[in-house]
Amino acid sequence: MGLNFSFFKTPKHRVFNYQPLYYDPRKEALEERIARAREGEKGKEHDYVPGKNIRTNFRKALYDNRKQAGSPIVMRLIVMLSLVGLAAALYFFAKSIGLFFV
Repeated sequence: MGLNFSFFKTPKHRVFNYQPLYYDPRKEALEERIARAREGEKGKEHDYVPGKNIRTNFRKALYDNRKQAGSPIVMRLIVMLSLVGLAAALYFFAKSIGLFFV
């Protein structure tokens, strides 16, 4: 809790309040047609959601890309073989330097 001491009043924050000044008959007609079309779709199970197909296709593509990457067994085998190869390389490198006296 700080001190809010001032000789002058601070102005209040301005708020953006846009009110359109014109009437667009094409937009009104379009909204009316959309409302009538939605009334006809009441028998269907889902309402129209803008951008739903784009999001669905994007998620499906991500899932397919992950699925095609390879099975976990193959990845584990590759990691294990690379670790064994690294250990063998370190062993021969250390042996050539003379760190092991065996």
